[in-house]
Amino acid sequence: MLLGLHWANGERALIDELAASLARLQQNDGGWAQRDGFPSDAYATGETLYALHVAAGTPTSALAYQRGVSFLVNSQHEDGSWYVRSRSVKFQPYFESGFPYGNDQWISTAGTSWAAIALTLAVRE
Repeated sequence: MLLGLHWANGERALIDELAASLARLQQNDGGWAQRDGFPSDAYATGETLYALHVAAGTPTSALAYQRGVSFLVNSQHEDGSWYVRSRSVKFQPYFESGFPYGNDQWISTAGTSWAAIALTLAVRE
């Protein structure tokens, strides 16, 4: 919703309010979760950091952003990817894409992408 409002040139006050609400959902480990009661993951954390930075103007030096970066760095696997557990009902035939994590490879691919984008934003020149 935050990104949508930004892309639609929504009211700044509403964007700021939503960004503050989203920032408050940061978990103790520094990451964000897909829904209440779920553990933090790279997909939710990367997308949230991107939204906070791009839509709300949160600097990558902000404590919340840096805590998110730490979560991503600490949860990255040796091959450079992140594992994200799928929550979808398995109704399509499985096929191997070559990305790790078997039945969770598709969401993990997207999560790895969001994590990489968020970390790229945090790189200082």
